[in-house]
Amino acid sequence: MSVRKSTTVAKAVGPTSDNANSEFVKRAYLNASLMMKESGFGLKSNVEVAVDPQLPFMGYTIPQGRGYRIVVSGGAVGSGMLEGLLVHEMSHIYRMENNHPSHDAEVIEEAIDKIGKQYLSHDYQQKIIHDLLNDIQDLYADDISMKVIKKGRILEPGQINSFLQDWVKDEPVDSGDPQRDRWVNASIMIHNARAIGQMTRHSIEDTGGKAAESNKRFLSRMPPKVASQFQSFRDLMINLKENMTRDQYRKLLADYLNRFLEVAEKN
Repeated sequence: MSVRKSTTVAKAVGPTSDNANSEFVKRAYLNASLMMKESGFGLKSNVEVAVDPQLPFMGYTIPQGRGYRIVVSGGAVGSGMLEGLLVHEMSHIYRMENNHPSHDAEVIEEAIDKIGKQYLSHDYQQKIIHDLLNDIQDLYADDISMKVIKKGRILEPGQINSFLQDWVKDEPVDSGDPQRDRWVNASIMIHNARAIGQMTRHSIEDTGGKAAESNKRFLSRMPPKVASQFQSFRDLMINLKENMTRDQYRKLLADYLNRFLEVAEKN
């Protein structure tokens, strides 16, 4: 849902755009903030919420001064999932406030630096690495947000199921650039593993087996050496531990990215 670049309820600031839905977003934020607090995950920081009508994905969070800024897309406002999105983004903030290793900027930068410049020379490579690291952060954020969403009954039955099922892609890319295609397709496989792993992690039913079938079609179109790695990435997503030291998290990220590079570069 996002990209990352309380005991006191965080201060609600209306969207800074001239969007007609600004009051709607402010109310959604106040509701989401209250549900976070009632679930035991209240925020201590000031949080500003803004709408970017042109944002091509649902939303993201960035530190801002002594607080945080959540930016949501125009599409997210009318999606029926706005409160769920805000809870997800606020769960990232909760992780940052509480110094969880998954949201430690220094550890994440170290993981990127260790990759080597030869693997980050193209914009698409940098974006893919960012998105792979974000998958792990999202899983840790959603360990909180799923509890809040279920307790508050924020979403309609089946909305979470459909969202995660739709995340799973069934077609690899074929742009004619072999290296780029290897990287993109390896990342698609891991994003599929994240979605399916998250469903398992939170006991979310794969209604009609849609996600499993989509992933099966995707893997059938991949080289066997690549497809054979799906299980290990899915298991990683399912088995992420809540309590980790910074050193343990450093090792997890290093292993994760090295395994990705083995798939993207050698197949």
